[in-house]
Amino acid sequence: MVTIAERFRTQAARYPDRVALSEDGAQYTYAELLADAEAFAGGLARAGVREGALVGVMGERSASFVTAVVGTVLAGAAYVPLNPAHPTARLGRIVAKAGLRLVVRTGGSPGPDATAFPAPARLVTAAELRDAGDAVPAAPDAAVPAAPDAAVPAYVMFTSGSTGEPKGVVVGQAGVIRLVCGARYAAFRAQDRIAHGAAPEFDAATLEIWGALLNGAALHIADTETMTRPALYGAFLRRERITFAWLTAPLFHRMTDHDPAMFTGLRTLITGGDVVSPRHASRALEHCPGLTLCNGYGPTENTTFTTVHRITRPVPEPIPIGTAVEGTELSVRDERGEPVPDGVEGELWVAGAGVARGYLNDPELTAARFRDGHYRTGDRVTRDASGVLHFHGRADQQVKIAGNLVEPAEVTAALRTLPGVLRAHTVARRDTAGEVRLTAYAVTDGTEPHPLRPVLARLLPGHLRPAHLLVLDELPLGPAGKVDTARLPVPAEAAEEMPDEDAPALPRLWAAALGCRASDLTPDSDFFDSGGDSLKLARLLDLIDRRMGRSLRFADAYAASTLRAMARRVEAAPASVPAVPAGTGPTGVAHPAQRGLYTLWQADPASLAYNIPVRIDFDGPVDPDRLRSALRTLIHRHDALRTRLHVDATGLRQEVLDDVPWECETVPPGDPAAELDGFVRPFDPAVPPLFRARLAGPRLYLDLHHLIADGVSVRVLVQQLLDLHEGGDPARPPVRWLDAAAWCAERAARDHGHWAARLDGMPGAGTFVTDRPRPPRPGDTGARERRDPVSASLLTRVARSHRTTPFVVLLAAYATTLARTGGLTDLVIGAPMHGRWHPDLADTVGMFVTTVPLPVRITPGMRLAELVAGLDAGHRRALDHPHLAFDELAAARGARPGTRNPLFDAFLALQNMDIYAFAAGSLRARLELLPTGSPRFDLNLQAHAHPDRLVVDLEYATDLYAPESAGHLLDSVLAAVAELDSAPDGPVLPPPAVPDHADEADFDYGAVL
Repeated sequence: MVTIAERFRTQAARYPDRVALSEDGAQYTYAELLADAEAFAGGLARAGVREGALVGVMGERSASFVTAVVGTVLAGAAYVPLNPAHPTARLGRIVAKAGLRLVVRTGGSPGPDATAFPAPARLVTAAELRDAGDAVPAAPDAAVPAAPDAAVPAYVMFTSGSTGEPKGVVVGQAGVIRLVCGARYAAFRAQDRIAHGAAPEFDAATLEIWGALLNGAALHIADTETMTRPALYGAFLRRERITFAWLTAPLFHRMTDHDPAMFTGLRTLITGGDVVSPRHASRALEHCPGLTLCNGYGPTENTTFTTVHRITRPVPEPIPIGTAVEGTELSVRDERGEPVPDGVEGELWVAGAGVARGYLNDPELTAARFRDGHYRTGDRVTRDASGVLHFHGRADQQVKIAGNLVEPAEVTAALRTLPGVLRAHTVARRDTAGEVRLTAYAVTDGTEPHPLRPVLARLLPGHLRPAHLLVLDELPLGPAGKVDTARLPVPAEAAEEMPDEDAPALPRLWAAALGCRASDLTPDSDFFDSGGDSLKLARLLDLIDRRMGRSLRFADAYAASTLRAMARRVEAAPASVPAVPAGTGPTGVAHPAQRGLYTLWQADPASLAYNIPVRIDFDGPVDPDRLRSALRTLIHRHDALRTRLHVDATGLRQEVLDDVPWECETVPPGDPAAELDGFVRPFDPAVPPLFRARLAGPRLYLDLHHLIADGVSVRVLVQQLLDLHEGGDPARPPVRWLDAAAWCAERAARDHGHWAARLDGMPGAGTFVTDRPRPPRPGDTGARERRDPVSASLLTRVARSHRTTPFVVLLAAYATTLARTGGLTDLVIGAPMHGRWHPDLADTVGMFVTTVPLPVRITPGMRLAELVAGLDAGHRRALDHPHLAFDELAAARGARPGTRNPLFDAFLALQNMDIYAFAAGSLRARLELLPTGSPRFDLNLQAHAHPDRLVVDLEYATDLYAPESAGHLLDSVLAAVAELDSAPDGPVLPPPAVPDHADEADFDYGAVL
């Protein structure tokens, strides 16, 4: 059998420069992940970890956690995921039960210290492990196995246990391979972008992590706040262009209630872990007709999924759990273990490659649940004549809460250990929203419930803490002496409206989120001790935002979890971002970016410099009529595409027309150059739409003017084009372009003083060396040098080593090359900023990009690392002052004759906004930005982060530079990136050397005017 390690190494060899991990803007290629994981594996070997050992990996969902998991597998060991937020006592019990000798803390995750774990377990950080410092003594025979044994388990995952002790499920590598490799229910592909939102100790993380990494796909990590706040999750799906995601049923319901169209860009969404609501499934499919929506069922003991059912409209009620996934055998049996006929209810037994090896160090429980290669699930099901399974509940009391398997008896066992508790019982009930909640009952010696909660929180993780804890005089018993659950009092559910209207605002919001009464809370009540969890916290923060007008983040709430402390945080919190004011009428002011572009258009109306032509290649059947209809819908939906610009006494204005004449051009498919002939031509800003399209068989060409669109606009339009073609109805942008432009214009003058001061004493345009004399008027002809592919792994490695971003690395390399070329010590490089500073502007089509001038000052003897640090600080300052009226700043600075731009000659952009690959339903598309042949700047360096490679272009003005010089300059920039990696302490400007021969690629310094 192929092992997980072998399969991962194969993907890393096949796709070394493809993105493997993405987290909060940072990306890691397969080559980088392999190198980091091998370094981690080497650290494990030096620490004495041998093949077949268990290694505790403690951390939150992060790239460092994924790296540790992969490294553990490469080392031939099995990982035991540990949540640092879980109570110390519970973690200690797991470490003891697993017999762990080493626990590795990943990233900056909080959690217990080494004293929390029983000997001989050691707690080290991942950094200490890789560095093999004193904290991790090296073993004499340290070595990483070349080919780890398939017999070694993949991981051990601990779930809730009825005795109060967590039970460890030992999962084999064959189960993981069977889950994600060749699985028809998901059909993972290398071009997939998979969301990682499951907690690492939850078996859905197996699906996400290995579904991506064993198939060459990209794993995009979402933080806890994103996973619990629907608005943030929807933005995450759009921003990261996610194609595959898993959500627990409660989360799926919550996200769908917020915006059922948020799943439009997904190819596959799997939900489950609890009963899936037909109403929510129907709404999601109605708004996302191209979505493959599945109900996934399976216990941890059968490696995440046992059955999967594709949900289609009309949605049945209840929704079946489906048919067996690959490598799985099912049987429905009676109490004696004998098969029952179809249609007869029985217990589901499973067999096959996914069945776990049993419970770690628990032979008695293993023998009870695992028999002759089968696992008894404890789930009651029926199978219909077509082989589809239908779920009817549990044979025991187990339930799923937030996707976690929960034994209410574990809560009862923990309660019984508390001082003052005489008897206890716990039941699971569904609340009014359909979510499972635990209610615990205690008979005490007089102890009140409030003091019990903090103690219980030290024993149980969040998903096991009861939503309600009631103290009774006595538990009601039935005739057999067992607790009569029917006679247990049901706690009052919190109404949807605010309870206790006379209470202060924050306690009322707490009560609404927790499902209690405000009178039950005290200033020292802790949100999490009071039954709160991440989902309830998300609801609380949304309520605070809507009802108190304050914006509080997860980190703030976690740091101030008592009512008293949170009240102080709320008082000091910034006001919620007010909505962009909605205007009326069809006219409005121009965006500041439009003013500068309009001036350039007036100077040369025939120029193509600010056209945005693109080619879209479709992978899948395209209906020309549906495509034309979708394009017309886009024009009616986005008012920027129906906008005309004109100048009146107040300045540049824009008007949105109700309708504009438009037709999609059609040419026979053939050679792309012939297809494009005559397509890219000048626009007249007074004659909308500033948008045209041409269809040529399987290719579509679009051309827009920069006056009404930017890169994000292109992404929005192309994605919605595919959605509409596939029958979807994408959500309309919440803000009109006219209103967005007015909002931005109002803020444009705020940072003028900052930029005027930063440019004081800096040279303007026209100071760079050129091959040819600068003509009195800039020419309109340009060309492009391209390097494809460029090492994306090198760029990200340099960025990480310098603790900065890939953009700043490119900026430093570009500045170094320009400085060395002309011996410059002061220069200015232009750079774009997206300009969409309000969250409601994410999907508004229009021209938002602000161009900022970044000054570069090079001092004598400056080292490359110092230049990077200085540019990083300068770029951060620029991000703090994004509101710039470029035309006003340019007018104040003046312009030299013959220059294209009054502020700078060189421009740099890193195009990493995912505009190159699109998907909707079964249709895929690839986008290519096309050159116009007209230069916007003398030198324009553009780096394009494609899904599988990095492409770098240098566009240059042919009236100033020869092709040989441009190619030399581009190669020098890439060489400078490598120099930042290999010699960061080297000088920016080395002492000049006298050449012994002429270099054809050198610039002609005598040609400078």
